[in-house]
Amino acid sequence: MPPEQISRFTATPSDLFDVAFGAEPGRFPVPAAVGPRESWYRSVALAGQGRYGAADVELRRHRPHSLELQSLHASTRASWLRQLGRHERARRFDGKAVFLVGLVGPPRSTAAVEARSDALIGLAADALGTGRFGVAQTLLERSEEYRLGPNGHDLWRPALRAAWVSAELAMVRGDASTALRHAESARALANDADSLRHSIKTDLILAAALSCAGQAARAHDSAVQVASAAAMHGLLPLRWAATMLCEGTGIADAGMVTSVALAAAIDRRGGSSIG
Repeated sequence: MPPEQISRFTATPSDLFDVAFGAEPGRFPVPAAVGPRESWYRSVALAGQGRYGAADVELRRHRPHSLELQSLHASTRASWLRQLGRHERARRFDGKAVFLVGLVGPPRSTAAVEARSDALIGLAADALGTGRFGVAQTLLERSEEYRLGPNGHDLWRPALRAAWVSAELAMVRGDASTALRHAESARALANDADSLRHSIKTDLILAAALSCAGQAARAHDSAVQVASAAAMHGLLPLRWAATMLCEGTGIADAGMVTSVALAAAIDRRGGSSIG
């Protein structure tokens, strides 16, 4: 069994949630999961560390017990593919995520809002990555309708993801002021969440928005800080993305590992096998 899949003990749900969406995103080995929800947490945690091969195995380990969780599984796999630049392939999984939970009628639970929002935001990111900007905007607006409903008020993660994609959409449209507004909105949302990984990703989005606004020096400094934080907490994909931004906004600081080397490390952890 690969070392990524070995754990010294079985975790409680809160242990795994803390690695996936809390204060210990770099914890390794990641504790073992005993059920489908915990297995999803564990796969999210492993992928956040760039251990895509192990995350893929984990996501197949337990059959989800609800359509909402099945949908989240599909959306999660799509997010990994987007991180690796495979937007067309990601769209198939996001489409499956939508099919599983449907979009007709008001969502009947918080779980349904979360699943629908993840699927729609994922499809918006897929559309953005393939140049269909109008479609991306429409999907983001549709996801907001669900989050503003009675079962969506306490869900910080879909709102934060929507702010990220909204900022990215504004960037590719060349609308720097709107990009900064959404990035700053994301920063405020991240401040109220406990997820260190999401906080670091938000700082990366803000650095990119600063670059879009022509503030190259601030963007570069921010990207260096993100790369350093991601390295400190074992978040290889975010370190790779931040390093590419560093290289794109100026000469990378002395001693920084190159984005090419980091991409190779991701590939060795199973990045090329996803899909």
